[in-house]
Formats: sequence, structure tokens, C-alpha cells
Amino acid sequence: MIVDINLRALEQALNDAGENHKDYELNILHGQRDEQWAGWYAAYLLGRLGNFISPTTLTNWLEESPDEGNWSESAALYIIKQLNP
Repeated sequence: MIVDINLRALEQALNDAGENHKDYELNILHGQRDEQWAGWYAAYLLGRLGNFISPTTLTNWLEESPDEGNWSESAALYIIKQLNP
């Protein structure tokens, strides 16, 4: 399946999801770590960029994505590679 998602838009959405998720953990979860973070990020990304993949698949990809320095960049690259093998 070939999906046309802009890499930079995806990376920016991941950055923004991270900022908003920090606020969620601080204010809604009262400083507790969100163990279901990937599902939260997936919902954010799909709401922002459209339903380009199933929420479950995107959640799994976010959990699997490598953490290589700039996580948003490496996660965006990983997702693009999964969408366009």
C-alpha cells in the first residue's frame, strides 16, 4: 500500500503530539506516566493528518519506532517506510 504522507508534516505532528501529551500527563494524569502513550499519539496524528492507516497499526508502529536521537524524525521515517515498503 502506497500512502502519500509528507515526512515533514508527520515529523511536525509528532513533535506537536509530544508537547500536547506532556501537558496531558501533567494536568490530566497529575504527573503520572501514560503507559498507553502510543494510542494517544496515534489518535492525535490521525486527527491531524487524516485516517491514513488504522489506529491499531499506527499505535504498534509508534511503539516499534527506533529512538535514534531525534525521536520525532526517526519515528516519522519509520512510519513512512512502513507505509511505503
